[in-house]
Amino acid sequence: MPANWFAQADPGLLARRGLVLVLVLGAMAGVMLLGWDQSLRVALGHFGKTGFGHAWGISAYWMGLGGVQLAGAVAFIALAIWARSLRWRSIGISCLWAVAVSGIMVQVIKHLVGRARPRTGLAADTLLGLTMNSDMHSFPSGHTATSFALAAWLATRYPEYGVVYYGLAVYISLGRIISGSHYASDVLGGMALGLMVGWIMDFRRRAKEVPA
Repeated sequence: MPANWFAQADPGLLARRGLVLVLVLGAMAGVMLLGWDQSLRVALGHFGKTGFGHAWGISAYWMGLGGVQLAGAVAFIALAIWARSLRWRSIGISCLWAVAVSGIMVQVIKHLVGRARPRTGLAADTLLGLTMNSDMHSFPSGHTATSFALAAWLATRYPEYGVVYYGLAVYISLGRIISGSHYASDVLGGMALGLMVGWIMDFRRRAKEVPA
């Protein structure tokens, strides 16, 4: 039961992760309320028009694409099966779940919120509600959500490489703003969602490992 996952969690760890989520969501709300989405988009958009910025945006798109991440997880699972490594297969399956769950949650929220993407030219606070128009699916950033879900999960298993995992997630997230595909608050929202998914998966794993 999900309630048991948190009940058995280390209080300090639970508090630290909860604080991070509150700070990220607070930053998202602050960016929206202060109207910084548009100014940040313009500032980073100028950089996105440079050769390096354009390459950053393109690479971030492919690295953070859910389909690519799912394919990577499947390939990793296949390799683990070939190598007869149950541990690596378990890791790969968990990565698959992290991307799938965060990706599905993002799509549900996107369709319900209906926020205009920067490329539409509409105001950053334009919300249509339920819509199937992809130009109105800016919030939250799916690339950011799946990338941070993966980073959060992998960092719990291999904390010594946490800087690498989170660094790649940040690279992908900034690339989505640089390319003009998302606002900063979209990215922060995706970050919060991804962290939540990855950490909940970790709490579930920890609860399972507690001796009966």
